[in-house]
Amino acid sequence: MSTIPSTEARLGYGASSLLPNIDTFKFFGAFTLVLLGTVPMLLYPDSSKTLIFSLFQFITQELGWLYIMAGIGAFLWCLWLAFGPYGNKVLGSTPEYSDYSWVAMLVCAGVGSGIMYGSMLDWAHLSNLGINGTEVGSAQAKEWASAYAMFHWGPIAWAMYATLAIPIAYSFHVKKTPVLNISQCCHFVLGDRVNGPVGKVIDILFMIGLIGGAATSLSLGAPVIAAGISVLTGIPNGLQLEVLVLFLVTAVFGMSAFFGIKRGLRAMSDINVVLSVALLAFVLLTGPTVFTMEMGVSTLGRVLSNFVAMATNMDPIENCGLISNWTVFYWAWWASFAPFMSIFIAKISRGRTVKATILVTLVAASSGCAAFYIIFGNFGLHLQLAGQLDVASLVTQFKGGEVIVRMAEFLPLTPLFIGTFSLVCGIFLATTYDAVSYALSATTTAHLTPDQEPARWNRLFWAFVLSLLPLGIMVVNGPLEVLQTATIISGLPIMGVVTLGIVSFVKEVKATGWAQSR
Repeated sequence: MSTIPSTEARLGYGASSLLPNIDTFKFFGAFTLVLLGTVPMLLYPDSSKTLIFSLFQFITQELGWLYIMAGIGAFLWCLWLAFGPYGNKVLGSTPEYSDYSWVAMLVCAGVGSGIMYGSMLDWAHLSNLGINGTEVGSAQAKEWASAYAMFHWGPIAWAMYATLAIPIAYSFHVKKTPVLNISQCCHFVLGDRVNGPVGKVIDILFMIGLIGGAATSLSLGAPVIAAGISVLTGIPNGLQLEVLVLFLVTAVFGMSAFFGIKRGLRAMSDINVVLSVALLAFVLLTGPTVFTMEMGVSTLGRVLSNFVAMATNMDPIENCGLISNWTVFYWAWWASFAPFMSIFIAKISRGRTVKATILVTLVAASSGCAAFYIIFGNFGLHLQLAGQLDVASLVTQFKGGEVIVRMAEFLPLTPLFIGTFSLVCGIFLATTYDAVSYALSATTTAHLTPDQEPARWNRLFWAFVLSLLPLGIMVVNGPLEVLQTATIISGLPIMGVVTLGIVSFVKEVKATGWAQSR
């Protein structure tokens, strides 16, 4: 069977001479849906907030189990890929990037500024729930809160990111299919229909899920950066400053998208890893070092010893809000990003083995996230335990950025820390959205070889489109549930697309005998 797409596949369904090498069906279809989701929030914020809360309650209460099962399935699938018959297969020719740049891009694209926000404050939110029947505010409640905060950014999260990485890499680097999109993963099941309307709808669903998940990250990150700028410059913090930061960050990752992966994303990722390590080292050495390490080891042990129970916990009796408000939200967030991260992991993993690609994603990236939660999270927890700052109460009264700024006041060189923290958040956002805009532009490109990148104007267009939905969310100005709902809704259809891609890949490699091929 030939791996070269038909003329229709290469030119794109609905392509036109006005937009050469652009799949106009997907391009305008996804853009129209973004406008339909954003404009009502801008025009009718109060009604939109009411509708969002209704959707949030319905999905988390009735469909939460589906997200939990998706997380378990993704983790088991990745273990099978790494240690099964295809683990030693090489994805294409020689590696394109050094080991350092490869891991740095993977981590930076995957965590974004969410890791900066979450590692500082997640434990405080969760400690107010009384997890596993513990008394709110007790030592046991804080211990479980720290464990679940780390767990939500652990191997299951990264397994969901990597679900389609190998199928896409197989199609792109092994079969040399000159198209980098999700629908091609379903080719063995759907046949030539992936080159028609069915495939286009699959790709549009992926794009909308990705834009919805990205909106959550940008809506969390921009206020944190705005709070830092407000402290350093004296500019009043509020919606206007947050919107300004939103567009400044958009401009930065727009420039990065313009320069492409090698000159833009790789350079920013390399820099941000250094800055992140410096921040972590600063807090570890100037903060409560002994407590941080002791609590970190205890939390890591709690997660490892309770991993299966935490992964399958649905909390049907107590229903304290942990699963419906947090685990389901996080799993939906990862699901909405999963096809994008799979595309990105596949793109940068040429020349790597299946096992190396999966294990670096699950182990190295999870370890990096754990370092943030151990150091930043335990710094905040120590402030709470020492009676210096009631972080658990503050997170219920103020935005996250304002709480983080108050926590930073207990560190030496506070202005320098806040400035660097805000800069790292900005770069994390830029690297994430650079990668997102790449995935969106690659999906709307009709023909793309492994050595090509999407057109610059196409990458820039999606870089700025990504700011529209966060703008609507900021105008609605609702609590965390508004962000969570955008993510949960976006992640729902993606799970079906991912499942179809996995089934298609398994059928194809078994039929072609990839495990036995040299």
